[in-house]
Amino acid sequence: MSEYAVLRAEEVPDFTGDAPGAFLGYGRSLGAEQLALNLRVLAPHTAHVAPGGDPTRGHSHRTIEEIYLVLAGEITIKLGDDVTTLGPRDAVRIPPETTRAVRNESDGEAAFLLVSTRVEDHKAESQWHERFWPG
Repeated sequence: MSEYAVLRAEEVPDFTGDAPGAFLGYGRSLGAEQLALNLRVLAPHTAHVAPGGDPTRGHSHRTIEEIYLVLAGEITIKLGDDVTTLGPRDAVRIPPETTRAVRNESDGEAAFLLVSTRVEDHKAESQWHERFWPG
């Protein structure tokens, strides 16, 4: 018998607390040892930040690259000094140390997958950049 894991939608942890939208963590919940897989759902006119977080703040990762794949709606992403808009099935690869911030500037909900290698201490891997994308 194969060793696999199934995670039902109602079992996926949501890290957004009382913030609008959802930030669902799949990889660790499935027992993945090498991959991180998260689904971010952004309500209209919100930013991809922690609950109560500063929407002008960006972040980067020291050693990991990420791929963002838009599933629905439209996101606007700032990568370094560049700003671009992505729609359904558009993807972006973000190398380590690239500062980024994501917003949903549309009137509809947006959803995107975040894929990367798994790290034990995500906070130690991350760097925060204040006032990266002023509103």
